[in-house]
Amino acid sequence: MTALVIHGHFYQPPRENPWTGSIEREPSAHPDHNWNERIHRECYRANAFARVVDDYGRVERIVNNYEHVSFNVGPTLMSWIQLNDPEAYEQILAADRASAAARGGHGNAIAQGYNHAILPLCNDRDRRTQIRWGIADFRHRFGRQPEALWLPETACNATTLDALIDEGMRYVILSPYQAERVRELGASHWSDVSAGNIDPGHAYAAFHGDGSGRSIAVFFYDGPISRSIAFEGSLATSQAYVARLAQAHGGPGRLVHIATDGESYGHHTKHGNRGLAHAVIHEAPAHDFTLTNYGAFLDHHPPRMEVQIKAGPGGEGTAWSCAHGVGRWYRDCGCSGGAAEGWHQAWRQPLRSALDYLRDVIAMRFEETRGILFRDPWAARDGYLAFTLQRSDATTSDWLEDQAGRGLALPERATALAHLELQRNAQLMYTSCGWFFADISGIETVQVMKYAQRALALLDELDLDGPREQFLDQLAQARSNLPAMGNGADVYRRFVDPLRVHPQRVGAHIAISSLVDDSRPTGTTAGYRFRARSLRRQRHGRLIMATAHIELHERAMEKRFDLSVAAMHFGGVDFYCVARPFEGEHRFAAAAARLWASFRTASLPVILRIAQEEFGPDEYGLESLLPEGRATITAMVLGNIVGNFTQEYTRLYETNQRVLEMLQSAGLEFPPELLAAAEFTFSRRFEQAIREANGSHLPQSYPLAVQIAQEAKRRGFHLDLTNSLPIMTKTLADAAAEAVADPIPERVDQVVALTQLVRRLGMERAMDRAQEIVDRVLPREATGSAARALRTAFGMVSATGESSRLIRGIA
Repeated sequence: MTALVIHGHFYQPPRENPWTGSIEREPSAHPDHNWNERIHRECYRANAFARVVDDYGRVERIVNNYEHVSFNVGPTLMSWIQLNDPEAYEQILAADRASAAARGGHGNAIAQGYNHAILPLCNDRDRRTQIRWGIADFRHRFGRQPEALWLPETACNATTLDALIDEGMRYVILSPYQAERVRELGASHWSDVSAGNIDPGHAYAAFHGDGSGRSIAVFFYDGPISRSIAFEGSLATSQAYVARLAQAHGGPGRLVHIATDGESYGHHTKHGNRGLAHAVIHEAPAHDFTLTNYGAFLDHHPPRMEVQIKAGPGGEGTAWSCAHGVGRWYRDCGCSGGAAEGWHQAWRQPLRSALDYLRDVIAMRFEETRGILFRDPWAARDGYLAFTLQRSDATTSDWLEDQAGRGLALPERATALAHLELQRNAQLMYTSCGWFFADISGIETVQVMKYAQRALALLDELDLDGPREQFLDQLAQARSNLPAMGNGADVYRRFVDPLRVHPQRVGAHIAISSLVDDSRPTGTTAGYRFRARSLRRQRHGRLIMATAHIELHERAMEKRFDLSVAAMHFGGVDFYCVARPFEGEHRFAAAAARLWASFRTASLPVILRIAQEEFGPDEYGLESLLPEGRATITAMVLGNIVGNFTQEYTRLYETNQRVLEMLQSAGLEFPPELLAAAEFTFSRRFEQAIREANGSHLPQSYPLAVQIAQEAKRRGFHLDLTNSLPIMTKTLADAAAEAVADPIPERVDQVVALTQLVRRLGMERAMDRAQEIVDRVLPREATGSAARALRTAFGMVSATGESSRLIRGIA
């Protein structure tokens, strides 16, 4: 049989605000909050729980695709998945463990360069750190040493290969168009394969440039097949997918392998995760393929040939997504994504030059800590990622003192950590997506500027005179394709400057939030632990006022801040807050007493003047809120407005309901304006009916929801399920978990009835999580009436002895 390796490169650029650690809403990702959430739903989680269905649409089994394919998941993406979907995260880790057990210790997962920087364009120190951080992150998550590291964009040159060998990597995956020439091991004659005509059916050895004889195995994936699957529709069905793989030259001892973005399986190709699941379980074995991974294949088929890769222009390397070496990430080479006719990418060079300038200033300042804060600053940086992944209050002091070679006072510890955070942001600002697309004003490019802003702020905090103006002068040379955007410096001032977070802003955010949601006196926000002491909150008429002594603990750098704050809400969008450094309990008590003495009797101008005198001078308003507090404030401020809109839309629909029904009966189309009013009204009513059921597992709790859904269906109205679907998903999952844990007949009957209700409501998607629970606890082979009833209710096949023809055109 022919060995088959399917590699998926699963990656999203880091999207977090570097000040707050949270991802702000991205409207283009609707109905999800941001693109990480959307692609996770369509792809990352979907591949952890991929459905194989039969001809009738019933779920045959739920497959963890990661258990069957070679894969890498970007470290920053893995961090996000761990935080936002621990269940999917554990499935990914479990897949690696299972594959390692089945394949002689060779797990399917491999590491990745940490934040997807283009390694050939890094200087030697940064390249080493990117590799070491990628390995450290992998080791922390998967509990073993990786055998390989995915090179972002497969960008590679001889120096990068040498660095991988130095770090103990066993193999690497490249594009066939990156190979220059090959020869038999020990032979003298080279064969030219620079046209992409290298045989992908076996591994090649690439030797270290130092003449030591050390080498790394190189796998060149099948370019035409990978391209057809990623871009030409070969993933439309599982049959077509494996038939395309079968066109490769296979046979005993040979390898057929492809590499694509993992997002092909569910995001770029709808239900591609299902097609992949069916392919690996049924179609591949039927075509005499044995699924494996590169490490297991190498055990039996070590390289017999040597390869030299292309040097690229100026020796800077090549990549799979640029026909001009690695030009896409530093010059106007002609490669871009989403560019309009006549657009240029000449902005790339000034952007990289500005970042290089900032990086070098930061490096010079970091080197100055040698012998003062660190014995070897660069060794400390290389170890910083592993430290942060396992960091605790108990380990911080020991690790820092080990790096310093002596004990450190608290201010020295804070300074050392600030330098390391500075270096972390200096790495993140080279994330490759910043150059990949069409314009300097794109969200990916703005993101790398955010890390530059954080680095500049840290320089200022360290009293090292951050070179902001020189940095902006260089950014100003990067001209946008959109006249309204100006240049890179304009983009920075417009989109990046407003993001800056400092302790006073955090304090203002906490104080303003306390006016509307009775916030807890302790918590975390924007990388700070906080405690609101002496918090007093009171309403008088429309005015709400709060005062507090707020303690902040900045976790990354272990800095502490104390603030005195006073905040007021005058109604609507009128918020006011003042803050100053805390000056002691006696001073705070006196200031608060004077302000509260004026609260009930003084005029607003007087109250504002006293607040400014006692708690100022720094002033903040609604614009100072951090992203995590905006939803609460918005709901409070706009609640009445939305309610009024809802009532008006409802009145508009009900007033004209008879006319609308007559129009429909006559076969006439609704005017778009009236259709919008009708669908808005029905969707809001439906959501309210679902909420009022309060997660009940009793179908009889949803009569109004059923009535609305049926009427909407009869009228041909589309119900917006954005808010109601998550509620019903949780309800079904909770009900399923209870039923499989204690499958008494009454509870099973209740769940069966609930699934029937969900179908009547047109919310079949709400069954996904419940299906996964049922399949995990009651697999297809489970016996008993309860197991069969539950699997049948959730549209899942039971092993009843009857044959079930598997669908071929699943995607």
